[in-house]
Amino acid sequence: MISWHAYLIYWTLYAICVAVPGPGVVAIVARALGSGFRSAIPAVIGTAVGDLVWMTLSAFGLAALAQAMGSYFLVIKYAGALYLLYMGYKYWRAEVGDMPAVVPASMRQSFFSQLSVTLGNPKAMAFFLAILPTVVDLNHLKTIGYGQLVLVTAVVIPAIMLSYAAAAARVRAFLTSKKARKGINRTAAVVMFGAGAGVAVS
Repeated sequence: MISWHAYLIYWTLYAICVAVPGPGVVAIVARALGSGFRSAIPAVIGTAVGDLVWMTLSAFGLAALAQAMGSYFLVIKYAGALYLLYMGYKYWRAEVGDMPAVVPASMRQSFFSQLSVTLGNPKAMAFFLAILPTVVDLNHLKTIGYGQLVLVTAVVIPAIMLSYAAAAARVRAFLTSKKARKGINRTAAVVMFGAGAGVAVS
């Protein structure tokens, strides 16, 4: 079982990374703007499935690596800390572009298009590779711990993505505002800087 301290840190960092308007959020917001709230639901499910795939591959792959490397796995931990700092820098410097136009699609098309966006996003893979070894003891990751990680994805993705979709259907001006989205990026950057520094000195 993952300690509550580590679990809370993971929840927080994961929620922040999901909430920052990246390709997945932009695609869902654009879909909700173009076709309404309901059209975004299959896309949200596609995002959750994609994240579960990356999380599972990262968790068990890194767990095997941790057992093989022993104390040398600290290198991975510090690499994760550096990645968090790098993410903070990228969020701070990120430019925000125009919202893309979305062609109406069936529920199946919406699901698979969003799944492909998530699986094809290197940031998703990099997030799990950086975060898991910094907050979770992968040498002792058991079924209960894996279930805890699944729960985070199952709660955070729908809560945040559906909130974006609902807001998009009602507040188009805010979510399409470059100034507002840049403000979200800057806030996430500060949190990532703090998390990276905290991991490095822990």
